[in-house]
Amino acid sequence: MTKIIGICGYSGSGKTTLLKKLIAELKVLNIRLAVIKHSHHNMDIDIPGKDSYELRKAGAEQIIVASDYRWAMVTETPINPPNLLTLTNQFSDVELVLVEGFKEEAIPKIICYREETGKALFYDQHTIAIVSDTALDIDIPVMDINDIGTVANFIKNRLISE
Repeated sequence: MTKIIGICGYSGSGKTTLLKKLIAELKVLNIRLAVIKHSHHNMDIDIPGKDSYELRKAGAEQIIVASDYRWAMVTETPINPPNLLTLTNQFSDVELVLVEGFKEEAIPKIICYREETGKALFYDQHTIAIVSDTALDIDIPVMDINDIGTVANFIKNRLISE
């Protein structure tokens, strides 16, 4: 079964920076992974004027754009936004799905915290660790946000132990 770990935190806390470094480190550890990135915006990965965009705008509910190197599927969901389980089930042949955002979901989470954001530290009963740029006196494992090796090994050990 695929494991899910959320990488959560306020804007500016270092989520994307951590994920980019963490993905590379987890690949070195031979962990097959995928990423789900939550967007608060009405994002569109298709380009106006391109055939795929025009076909979708003409009414196609789903469209796949494929090349010899990659493929992407766009699904319209105006009436029924996807939930995290639906999105996770789209992946195949991965051991781990890292999720950026979705902090309200009941999934294991690593919280990114940077003091400079000026925001209070938040965590919930699903928080398994906090990565931070400052020492914290709490009962949850705290790791240096810049020590990617330690964070990657923490995740690997969690995958093995579950």
